[in-house]
Amino acid sequence: MTLPRISLLAYDWSLVMVVGLIHLAGLVTLRSAAPSPAVFFNQLMFSGVAVMAAVALQFLSRRQVQSWGWLLYGLSLVLLVAVLVMGREVNGARAWLDLGPVNFQPSELAKLSLILVLSRWLSRREPGRIFGYAAPLLIAAPVLGLVLIEPDLGGTTVLAVIVVSLLLTWGMPMRHFLVGLALLGIAAPFAFQHLEPYQQQRIIVGFNPESDPQGKGYQQIQSMIAIGSGGLLGKGYGQGTQSQLGYVPEKQNDFIFAVLSEEWGFVGAVSLLVLYGLLFFRLARMALECNRLEDRLIIVGVCSMIAFQVMVNIGVTIGMAPVTGLTLPLFSAGGTSLLFVYVSLGLAALVHRDRYRDL
Repeated sequence: MTLPRISLLAYDWSLVMVVGLIHLAGLVTLRSAAPSPAVFFNQLMFSGVAVMAAVALQFLSRRQVQSWGWLLYGLSLVLLVAVLVMGREVNGARAWLDLGPVNFQPSELAKLSLILVLSRWLSRREPGRIFGYAAPLLIAAPVLGLVLIEPDLGGTTVLAVIVVSLLLTWGMPMRHFLVGLALLGIAAPFAFQHLEPYQQQRIIVGFNPESDPQGKGYQQIQSMIAIGSGGLLGKGYGQGTQSQLGYVPEKQNDFIFAVLSEEWGFVGAVSLLVLYGLLFFRLARMALECNRLEDRLIIVGVCSMIAFQVMVNIGVTIGMAPVTGLTLPLFSAGGTSLLFVYVSLGLAALVHRDRYRDL
């Protein structure tokens, strides 16, 4: 195997800088939010592994990594089936494989593999015909179905957003998108009726936490109190009363944005949002700079995956979305999520680096 010659000038170093700043801010906030030192040091360990994985990826060529799509897709299906049979149940969802000292979430691998497989398939076909969507939807269906069965509604939604973003980038006419959106709107009430009662209640309370303030709405209400109490400049590092006294649940992952907002205030919260905005802007520019459709699709898939998770996670903390269990990428605790976000960003950097080379 011939390794590609790596030119450091071919990389978008502004992307690397933004990713580093978000991750560093996340580690600083997690040091305050972590319920025990073990959680923080575990995240530090995964941080090192994630960075090394993203760097190791750069010693491969674009073609080599893109050719792994179907292999990773098959592996993700096997692991998703395995997690249903022998997975560990957390908060009502069987989404984790217990691998001794670490827990692995196969849906994270499924996101990356779906991006690779669909990017390759779509780049070799012409868009336009409505029946042309059958194959990519059939490719995505097994992954979405297995994640939905766990049940992981948050992960299923992320996978669906990835599929839609790739189809739109591929060239799906807007009229087809609007027809699909209308059909989804028609089907939503019927799908809602077939959800488990606790899932229905979670969705209802997610958009109106005050409807169950002492029950399922408690988490979001406490989160909003913490965010509001931070004011303009915050209460100071480690001085947030809501978070430090345990009123904010899952403060190291699902609700870490509330900890940041309480300690650093409006200025800190907006600063983080600006960094995420810069991250998405750089990824969008990288996609536009790629001549090959497959490369553009990969970067768009990575960008949409991360952007949607950021939007939903922060939406949950301010009471504008139901609790889904999605982490805040690069920021909150979660080893598997951090690893695959870094690998995905490393993949985006790799295809952008080789955009002018037939490797």
